[in-house]
Amino acid sequence: MRAIKSLLFSVSLLLSLSGSVLAQPSEVTAVVDKNPVMADESFNLTVTANDDVDRTAFDPSALLQDFVVGRTSISSQTQMINFNTTRTTTWSTVLIPRKPGRFTIPAFTVDGQQTQPISLMVMPVSASSPNQGRDIYITTELDVNQAYLQQQLRYTVKLFLAKDLQRGSLANPTLPKADIRQIGKDKEYNEIVDGRRYRIIERNFAIIPQQSGTLTIEGPMFEGEVVDNTRQSFGFFNRSTPVNRVGPNQEITVLPIPPNYADHWLPSDFVQLNEEWQGDTNQYHAGEPITRTLTLTAIGVVEEQLPPINSQYPANVKTYPDQAESATVEKDNTLVAQRKESVAIIPSEAGTLVFPEVRIPWFNILTKRTEYTVLPEKTLQILPALNQATAPLPTLPMQNTAQVPTAAKNHNTDITIAPTHAADNFWSWVSVVLGILWLLTLLAWYWHSRGRKSVNKTVDTGAPNLPLSNSELRKQLTKALAQSDSRAIQTLLPAVLSEVCGQSKLSLSQALQVLQNEQLNQEVNTMLAAQYSRTPAEWNAKQLSPLLQAYLSKKNADHTTAFNLKPLYPTKN
Repeated sequence: MRAIKSLLFSVSLLLSLSGSVLAQPSEVTAVVDKNPVMADESFNLTVTANDDVDRTAFDPSALLQDFVVGRTSISSQTQMINFNTTRTTTWSTVLIPRKPGRFTIPAFTVDGQQTQPISLMVMPVSASSPNQGRDIYITTELDVNQAYLQQQLRYTVKLFLAKDLQRGSLANPTLPKADIRQIGKDKEYNEIVDGRRYRIIERNFAIIPQQSGTLTIEGPMFEGEVVDNTRQSFGFFNRSTPVNRVGPNQEITVLPIPPNYADHWLPSDFVQLNEEWQGDTNQYHAGEPITRTLTLTAIGVVEEQLPPINSQYPANVKTYPDQAESATVEKDNTLVAQRKESVAIIPSEAGTLVFPEVRIPWFNILTKRTEYTVLPEKTLQILPALNQATAPLPTLPMQNTAQVPTAAKNHNTDITIAPTHAADNFWSWVSVVLGILWLLTLLAWYWHSRGRKSVNKTVDTGAPNLPLSNSELRKQLTKALAQSDSRAIQTLLPAVLSEVCGQSKLSLSQALQVLQNEQLNQEVNTMLAAQYSRTPAEWNAKQLSPLLQAYLSKKNADHTTAFNLKPLYPTKN
């Protein structure tokens, strides 16, 4: 008997299910849970079809013109009582009115059936009874009602909560073609409003409009759940009620760029240009890099609005600009944009360098006039290169010490030397002679050891230092090229190229000018640009090495005789 009943139940269920695929709803209804409603609070629109229909059959897009359309939940239900099967499909959509007034929710067609229109009354917030405090509401505020294109607007949102909040999220305000970002952190405090205590959450936004005209900033939407004290709770769990609120809209008039303004558009109330020089500006030498950093700061804009800094440099310097750095930070609920440009400057010769002034135009939104931030003209005195500025060593006196007079003249000033006793003079001369002999012994040992190692040194009579020979310089330069050591290459190149040019002690820039080798000059500039960049940059000497080696081998044949003197102590064969 049970088997028969089970079989009959299965058959009827299959018939009902098969019939449901082909069935159409005979009735579709639409209802709202509130009428009238407040202008900033949500209500639910429920559309019900008395059959199992396609879940996409309901389209709420027709409501977007007058309402903020929230999430739509869909549910299906099937009931069977005494083999009588009923099915329903329900759509529940959260709606929030955009403004007060009387509105009509249109009829919706679902699978061939149509709902009835609904007349809805939306009351303004100010019409609410002051004796009946509202549990949750939002306020919005703009700092100005008129602004220029791309000027920062300060937009403040306050969420008032008179009930305990379990969870919630606050969206950003909406304005087409605008840069909207939160500035600062949320503030939270308590306040008494109309005799009722509210917990207030305050959030600030920076809005930069990208189009002119009269624009409407749509208020942010809040979605959350609050504790419902009117419902009975179970144990430690409190019942919650979903809530939705939307902030009031704000209108703003955005003015276009003035027609007589022809420069880069930078609307702000403060713009400043600063410069920084690395090291002591009174101790710069020719051939040594100087780092100059220019910083442009503007308030109320973002980094993308800052123009490049157009700085000019003298013709007798080489410049190696680094990649510009820009950033936007927040301070006191205001955006602050900053752009930094660093340039490595290498003067080619000693003398006076004049850097022209730098001017950047901007539009003052307070005075409504074009203004300029200016760096004044800068003058630097460049000292000679360090390898040219060494003072000569003092030479030993060649006069016979026994014939030194008791009085001598130095620069037209009489200097009297007091006479001494003969015994004191005798021991003084003995000390001098012994000292000279000791120095000569050291020099002889030094030159002998150099000759045994077969290291040829050249001596420039009258020069202060003893430079390395061509072969030793080439050996060290070859090693530096193999290791791509740009600092060592830069140190060795001036001496090597000076000998190649047939001139003594040229700076690197001067030697490159004498050689007039465009490819060599380009590769050296590439090396220096990588070396003086503030950001790490890899450089390889594979391009410079063969060019320099070939160039040196060609020049060395012409200049070896002119620059290599014979050794002081030649080795015997």
